[in-house]
Amino acid sequence: MESIIIAAQDQALNMHYHQWNIMQQPTDSTCKMCYKVEEHIKHIVVGCTTLAPSEYANRHNKMAGYIHWTICKHTGLQVTDKYIENIPDKVINVNSTTICGM
Repeated sequence: MESIIIAAQDQALNMHYHQWNIMQQPTDSTCKMCYKVEEHIKHIVVGCTTLAPSEYANRHNKMAGYIHWTICKHTGLQVTDKYIENIPDKVINVNSTTICGM
């Protein structure tokens, strides 16, 4: 996993842009999803118009769910063992703390 993260930081994942620009292979460097711009890490993570309507929101909601689960666990509330299985309540009041779910 660490090697994949480092490769992503170095823009060295085996993507179309990397094959074309770095490895000098004869390939189309455009994004496989939107076919509009060159496929590189930044475009896939934050800029692809095909991924934006669904995948970015899903990634955001999963992160928010993990943060909510961690806060509930830290405050001593009963939560599931796995954060992905946790279904947050809309609003939880614990002593003087209010935790808002999704």
